[in-house]
Amino acid sequence: MGDDVPSTHPSYRAALMYPHILRSFLPSMLGRLSLAVSGLALVLHLQATTGSFTVSGAVTAAFGIANVVATPWRARAIDRFGQAWPLAGLGAVHAVTLAVLAGAPTDDRPVLVCLGVVAGLSAPPFGATMRVVWSQALPEGLLRTRGLSLDAVTEEIVFTAGPLAGAALIAVSDPLVALLASAGLTALGAGSYVTSPLSLRQRGHVPDAVGEVAEVIRPLRTPGFLPVVWALLAPGIILGAVEIAAPAIGVAAGSTVLAGALLAVFAGASALGGLLYGRLEWKLSPGRRLVILGAGLIGTTALSGLIGSTGVLVVGIGLMGAFIAPMLITGYLAADQLTDARVHTEASSWINTSVNLGAALGSGLYGLFLDEVTPGSSLVLCAVAAALVTAAGFFRLVKT
Repeated sequence: MGDDVPSTHPSYRAALMYPHILRSFLPSMLGRLSLAVSGLALVLHLQATTGSFTVSGAVTAAFGIANVVATPWRARAIDRFGQAWPLAGLGAVHAVTLAVLAGAPTDDRPVLVCLGVVAGLSAPPFGATMRVVWSQALPEGLLRTRGLSLDAVTEEIVFTAGPLAGAALIAVSDPLVALLASAGLTALGAGSYVTSPLSLRQRGHVPDAVGEVAEVIRPLRTPGFLPVVWALLAPGIILGAVEIAAPAIGVAAGSTVLAGALLAVFAGASALGGLLYGRLEWKLSPGRRLVILGAGLIGTTALSGLIGSTGVLVVGIGLMGAFIAPMLITGYLAADQLTDARVHTEASSWINTSVNLGAALGSGLYGLFLDEVTPGSSLVLCAVAAALVTAAGFFRLVKT
């Protein structure tokens, strides 16, 4: 394995140095960096060219909705036809669409919204496809857990640092350059990834019969997997709440710097929690792990909000973050263990879709509550919502 750590206790380095892994992992992260940069760049570029945040917001919303809607369909295509051609096609269309948005000589809202839809539909699923590579390349057990944990933590770092890198590039140039850079990263990441040996091995699976199609393309029907997907709405709700809570707490404390610091602490704690979690040897099933982690997350959120002082909220948000990546990693492991290998891309995509949906709900709920109560009390109410979600699937989850 290229590592001096015994194979019974493999390290993160052992997972990363496994044959051909880096050749896939680095391009995958380049692609994910492009997605992390494009959001801010797109908003600011459209605002600069159209003079309207309404237009930029509409295009960004169209992008986001189309991306979520297309997620399972893109994944099914990749599971069926392999990674190379679908991912190369998506990467090309996405990169070209971003370039067109960057150079579009129009402020016609319908045209821009349509381009946003195309960009969202074609966003390459770099994360889901790389997780399939980890699962297929690494032997089942601790080494695979290390690989999936490393992937989740690195993705967390990329999606935290990406907007900062985009903002820095915009500061020294302009949003157009950042948007074109994002398009270039997409093309480079997709092109490099699909030519990697481990990606080329993912040739897909075309079922032999109609009955097999019905069985294979629906991972949500796999016994035990739907409760996992449902349970991951809860960390999504807390994640979405924190994204609104951080600026709200900053405003209440009279400090705009505090908002950014809170989000950085949350993301950093999530990454650290993921690294620590990946080194543990769990005997419990993924479902029971999610129950324990979810209870810790919800309890920490509720307690922090109930106390409500700025200092406690800062510490509490850090502790809350420490549960996010471990819950995501558990979801990825459940997708790997519970579903047919031929639909792992779609199964992994459902994990992210659930968290993203929960985040949208959490942001909306927190904003709604904040009109009536304090930032801390709003967190408590979001914790209650997350607890209700967890309770609704508790008995099915503990059997997973």
